[in-house]
Amino acid sequence: MFLDYKPQTLAVPPFKHTFGFYRASKYYLQLFLGPGYTYDDPQGIAAVKLKELDNPKTKKDDDELTVFAVNSGKGQIIFNIGLEAVKIYGNKKMFTNPKGIVANEDGLIAVADFGNSRVVKLQYEHGKIKQVGELSLPGRPFDVCFDSKNRLYITDFDNSKIYIYSEDDSLILEFGKEGRAESELYQPMGIEVIDANAPHNHYRDDFIIVTDKYGLRISKFSTHGRFINSVQSFDIGLVDANFLYAAIDYFGSIYITDEVNDQVHKFDHDLKYIISVGRTGTSEGEFIAPRGITVWRKYGQIFLAEKEGGQYLWIAADGFVVGCFPNKFSHIRPGTTLAIYTTQDAKIYITIYNQLGEKVRDLIEGLRLQPGEFLVVWNGLDNNNMLVPPGDYKFHIRLKSLHGLSKRMKKELKAGVKCIAL
Repeated sequence: MFLDYKPQTLAVPPFKHTFGFYRASKYYLQLFLGPGYTYDDPQGIAAVKLKELDNPKTKKDDDELTVFAVNSGKGQIIFNIGLEAVKIYGNKKMFTNPKGIVANEDGLIAVADFGNSRVVKLQYEHGKIKQVGELSLPGRPFDVCFDSKNRLYITDFDNSKIYIYSEDDSLILEFGKEGRAESELYQPMGIEVIDANAPHNHYRDDFIIVTDKYGLRISKFSTHGRFINSVQSFDIGLVDANFLYAAIDYFGSIYITDEVNDQVHKFDHDLKYIISVGRTGTSEGEFIAPRGITVWRKYGQIFLAEKEGGQYLWIAADGFVVGCFPNKFSHIRPGTTLAIYTTQDAKIYITIYNQLGEKVRDLIEGLRLQPGEFLVVWNGLDNNNMLVPPGDYKFHIRLKSLHGLSKRMKKELKAGVKCIAL
């Protein structure tokens, strides 16, 4: 039984950070772009801190990002200029059913122009975007991403391959093909990479994540194209799914959007399932057909495109109490085991109080945890190493984020246990 659990894995930022505007609906976009603007089939999204908009004399603007989002049905890219304006680039004559998008700090943008079987390269400069090149492909590209050396990774939906290109558009590597083997790809869609030299990469991870097989599989490859492992939708208890786009955070955790279940699925850097976040709706913690997703690793910010808008969220420490086993103990057999499940790398603090609200035991002080189940045994002793008297006792559990903007946010949990006299 999950006790006292309010989801916070993807948290709404504090009011003073957003003034309450964390969700952009189509009506919000019409406010900026005009009443005739139509948001039609949103797809990929990318967020980056542009050098052009950075003030090197201060770090206070380092979390002010430029976001590029694909409005596929209209052949458009929507982007913001700092915190000042929202603009549009492109049309149906320029792009046909574009999908994924990526941008780097120098303002170089790549767009998977799905309907035209090409990847278009663009340059952002002084609030404007212009085309600077393109790559023609044998099949239709679904998604794109850059590594730390600005090598471009592309999924070829039609030919079930991944291509890696250098900065000068030379093909470095291609891998994957349609087949039955687990290591082979079938109609790959979303792709994301984190390489060992990437900044804000805590564990020096080095891998590629790809969604494929009708949106039912997530696969992990090395940056040299070697298959590592995969997860199918049924492995995490889903009868149906449509895994689309991928993002990777500072700790190498993987986030996958699922428009069928209106959720974001989170895995650790070994592709071990952690949690599914969200349900259908427009309230806090809810999504409507999530599509593109991007993480700004430096501060743990997430931008997510939905069917009729988008959301801005923070990656935060989260967890829930599974239970106390046993939930009653006696002086003859004192002690209990507390089971806690955490969804993010965090520090944990556990204090035990009696029914009068008096502290009896400092059980854990600032222990670092990785995502997953954590067990801690309380032997029934207080801070003076004496067995506690009969009564009701409460575990007060506090989780503190280790990274990013959410370091200022804490998650508090409680669980109870009874000591009885026998």
